[in-house]
Amino acid sequence: MPDKPLLLASKVPSSTQIKDLAVVATDGDPLVVCADARNGVWTWDPLRDVWRQRPLPFGYDEAIIHNNPDVENRIDQVAVTVARGRVVLAAGHDEQPVAFWDLETGELLRRATFGGGDYLGAVAAVRGPGPARFVSSGQNSDVVLLWEDPFDSWTLLSEYVHVWSLATAEINGRSLVAGAEGSSALVWDLVQPGHEQVFKTTESTWAVSLCRVDDRPVVVAAADPGQLWVWEVPDTAEDREHEDDAIEPRYAPIHGHDGRITAMDTAVVGGRPLAVTGSEDTTVRVWNLAEGVAVGGPLVDHDGHVLAVKTAVLHDRDVALSAGHDGVIRVWDLPT
Repeated sequence: MPDKPLLLASKVPSSTQIKDLAVVATDGDPLVVCADARNGVWTWDPLRDVWRQRPLPFGYDEAIIHNNPDVENRIDQVAVTVARGRVVLAAGHDEQPVAFWDLETGELLRRATFGGGDYLGAVAAVRGPGPARFVSSGQNSDVVLLWEDPFDSWTLLSEYVHVWSLATAEINGRSLVAGAEGSSALVWDLVQPGHEQVFKTTESTWAVSLCRVDDRPVVVAAADPGQLWVWEVPDTAEDREHEDDAIEPRYAPIHGHDGRITAMDTAVVGGRPLAVTGSEDTTVRVWNLAEGVAVGGPLVDHDGHVLAVKTAVLHDRDVALSAGHDGVIRVWDLPT
């Protein structure tokens, strides 16, 4: 990697932790959306270093608003996408279900009413053309749901699963969703809702991502103690001789972090499939998924746990963004 891979750094004006972040392209420029430790939602324009707080109407049931007029959103997870010319935000908390807003106007598109007391496990925007779509998991209901604009209904992807991390990708025309549950990574193809493929680690799995290696989809799982596992995703379960056959990883788990990996994203940069990970050990690392090796040494500027990592394109340059306990978003150059 370059001698000085850190390109930008900016602190959220609330001066609190950044719990999560998402990136979306608007008019060709990246817009970063953050959730801070005070349940605030902020956007950051990295090209101009401009922050803006986004007040949102409370996303829960109207009866709760009536009985508690001063109630506020609980938000620590965010996902965004662009559809029909507007930026759509899906957000929630481990004490508030997912709801949907028009980020620019603040309009509440759908209240968080599913399951009544169900709380958000994870949320991610679905990649690919078409209407705005998101996937979410529930902490109490143990389901994974697919939501489509105008979000007045949902499709059940899976049930009896306790998923706390979600990722999506469009690879070879397949719209894939991955989730972390227990000591497994689960993968769903949106053409086949309800059917899942299971990839086993040996320890608790905390983050997942999807990428392309040798023109094939792979799922990447971050598991204790700071390991990365990588598997090829078969086209269908029928590609395996037996449904219960364990799928072997591409190579032995990669070790590098000295603490739990708390966040991860992937990108293909200069033809190389890369994973970027953030950890409780306060570092960010980059990995070559084709070879199963680290790219350069740890990136060490963060002061505290790294809680969120996303890849993006900034000025036609592939970058990674990371944030966490120190409340600073850092933008790193990704090597080509």
